Amino acid sequence: MLKKVIATFLLVGFASFAVWQALAPKDDEGEKLSSYADLNIKEGQAEVTNGEPYGLEPGDQAPPFTLKDTEGKSVQLSDFKGKKIILNFWATWCPPCKEEMPAMQQFHETSGKEVHILAVNLTSSEGSKQSVSTFLKENKLSFQVLLDEKDEVATKSYRVMTIPTSYFINEKGKIVKRINGPMTLEQMEAFASESSS
Repeated sequence: MLKKVIATFLLVGFASFAVWQALAPKDDEGEKLSSYADLNIKEGQAEVTNGEPYGLEPGDQAPPFTLKDTEGKSVQLSDFKGKKIILNFWATWCPPCKEEMPAMQQFHETSGKEVHILAVNLTSSEGSKQSVSTFLKENKLSFQVLLDEKDEVATKSYRVMTIPTSYFINEKGKIVKRINGPMTLEQMEAFASESSS
């Protein structure tokens, strides 16, 4: 019962954030949010009021991790060294996450050899691992999904505070872009066509 109450509370919060994000003014790049209610902008960087930085920024090295996929196989970020990666954090109960899934699947089918999608599910917030597998099967999603069962990668390593959050990582393992909210096919295709810097 408590899990359902917490999940409902988070769902309402994420839905409110998604609406706010869609209506909020954007800066020149059209991607970065200009402010959050719980963030302070200090010296050009966003920080949570408790002093912890919010998320990772372009130019940061992507932290290494090892997670299991839905088949139980261990997958490391380093397995994709030298390749472009879209690292996406999501949950089955998150409406904005569901919104971006068809574009992710389409991108995977057309550009999956050039850019690998790693969709990290916040499994600690799900009812079970099986519910994740069922969701993937029902929605005919074939990109690689990893299970963050202890919420170690999303919150501790990547400091994700809202979902979906996606990091575009270049061949050198550097973050080149962070997207808060649903990705579009156009954003993914633009990343695929960018040359490494």
